Amino acid sequence: MLTLSVSDAFAYLEPKINVATQDRSIEDGYSWNMCSNHFTFIRDKGAGVDQQDVSLLVTGLVFHSEFLKHEMSLGHPESPERLRSAMSAIEATGLVEKGIIQLHEPGIPTMDTIYRLHDREYVEGVRTKSEMGGGFYTLDTSVNSHSYKAALLAAGGASMAVDRVMDSSIENAFLLCRPPGHHAERQRAFGFCFINNIAVAALHLLEKHGLNRVMIVDYDAHHGNGTQNAFYSDSRVLYVGLHQDGRTLFPGSGFPNEIGEKEGRGYNVNLAMYPGAGNWSYGQAFSRVIEPLAESFRPQFVLASVGYDGHYMDPLTSLGLTSTGFASMNSKLMEMAQRHSRGHLVCTLEGGYNLDVMAMGSANLVEQLSGSEVTSYQDSYEESDTSMKHTESLVTYLEETIPLLQ
Repeated sequence: MLTLSVSDAFAYLEPKINVATQDRSIEDGYSWNMCSNHFTFIRDKGAGVDQQDVSLLVTGLVFHSEFLKHEMSLGHPESPERLRSAMSAIEATGLVEKGIIQLHEPGIPTMDTIYRLHDREYVEGVRTKSEMGGGFYTLDTSVNSHSYKAALLAAGGASMAVDRVMDSSIENAFLLCRPPGHHAERQRAFGFCFINNIAVAALHLLEKHGLNRVMIVDYDAHHGNGTQNAFYSDSRVLYVGLHQDGRTLFPGSGFPNEIGEKEGRGYNVNLAMYPGAGNWSYGQAFSRVIEPLAESFRPQFVLASVGYDGHYMDPLTSLGLTSTGFASMNSKLMEMAQRHSRGHLVCTLEGGYNLDVMAMGSANLVEQLSGSEVTSYQDSYEESDTSMKHTESLVTYLEETIPLLQ
């Protein structure tokens, strides 16, 4: 049996299939039957039947309605509307209806993994506060009666996504979730986050699947402090953060000299981007730092913390990415995964607070993950010379100091 991505499968059929027909009939005596992610490709040769079984690998979209019930306060930027906007745009692509994108509903994860990353008393405190109707952790981070379950389901979605990729049920996945996770610390909720979803996925890959080289690329505009700290002394996880310079944005961390400690020294890389950094700067970061890091580390799985708050229209940040810039990063992540990890890639949603950008970015991401035609948008931004000069200096510094780049 052949195992192909959806895009590769149609390339395989292209010389034979009449794409104008609606009944899946194929020229020159071929026909095919499709069910779920498998089809049988048949040609009646007169004297007998030539049959080829082909298994299609599709993209998974992990989502649960409980994610929409977690709310922090009226007018809060991390709102359910973010997911509604994203899901509406994804549905408008038609990829879910065609079966090219498969919806997956997560369950509650095993708590052992959660307790490896977060203090049990802290997690129980989130549960208690949520069951009591809600309450605040910081001025901008709070729970309601649905928050604890939503946080567990988001973490469960992360482990489910990597499981489905590892067992070849799907080719790659996008976890469209709330609350986000990359700011959550071992003993505290922070920056709209309660449980670190992508850290759960990474630890799950290490402990359940026995991997020893997992790469996390976090391109949210805010530094993923919780993810960095979770693996700061662990050489099995290479964390790479691209974010606005912590001197100008929450959480005030993620500087180039934060490179890990003990066994993890050199396996933590931060690209603190100058305000206004856009497509050119992020392209330099990938071509001169991130892609060479992948060549050196040779990850067995690539995880991506996706944040659309690096877009120039985001109300909370001061970066200069456009939809084209995000699409370019996604393409490079997919290329890295194909080159080193058999295409194993899972993206988890973090931030992004402009609803139009949430829609554009999410639709483009699933289009790219599934190998479909990518919608083009008209957003544009001109990056300043000052920003580009800062990026050049930053990249040069990392090239000269990060052991994996030597």
